[in-house]
Amino acid sequence: MKPIDEVLQSTALALGRSLERVFADLAVLDKATTDILAAPGTSRTKLESLRPVVEDIVLKHGGLVDSAGVSVARGLFSDADAWHQWWSLVGGRLVFIPHNLNPASINYYDYTEMTWYERPLASGRPELIGPYIDFGGADMKIVTASRPVLHEQRTVAVAGADLSMESIERTFLLNLGRRDEHVALITETGKVVASNSARFAPGTRFEGPHGGPGSVPVPVADLSTAPWRLIVAG
Repeated sequence: MKPIDEVLQSTALALGRSLERVFADLAVLDKATTDILAAPGTSRTKLESLRPVVEDIVLKHGGLVDSAGVSVARGLFSDADAWHQWWSLVGGRLVFIPHNLNPASINYYDYTEMTWYERPLASGRPELIGPYIDFGGADMKIVTASRPVLHEQRTVAVAGADLSMESIERTFLLNLGRRDEHVALITETGKVVASNSARFAPGTRFEGPHGGPGSVPVPVADLSTAPWRLIVAG
């Protein structure tokens, strides 16, 4: 059996590579969105042409990406104060997911207050958010990768992709293999993303040190700091 340090390193690299591919595709979505918004016209219908780009992103990642799209800054369009152009894979088909964007409604979805939207705007960099409970996902825990979309030196939208917790856990477990050690994949705030132990349920908080021996960061080239770490629990 390989030493645990070696297994942690290889597992961290595998997870990092899968996340890097998602962020690389979000850069493509970013560019396509910028090109559309730079063209004449200020209607939200312009974003419908992003569908082939989003479809490619959702289908090429082998189940890792559940949905993707862009959320625009307020006041950008003449026919909508806010707009959330988002598609999801449903039954093998890419389907546009409508959201209630009416502030007067009890089911109002204000994406501008979501962490996955706010953080890229504040940092000006790609971000990895979650796990958290999806607003419309029947208590489904998800992770969102997002990045700011800039046009003429101002942020006009956020491009994002919702990631499958099951797919992340599968990559984690396949690379980790059968181990006697209890290992958890945690976020920078200590939330558990995946583990090989019933002691650490996804979405709960990891109690214990987040660094030191037995701790390996998950490297993601597009991010300024490693957002996740692998931890061997005592």
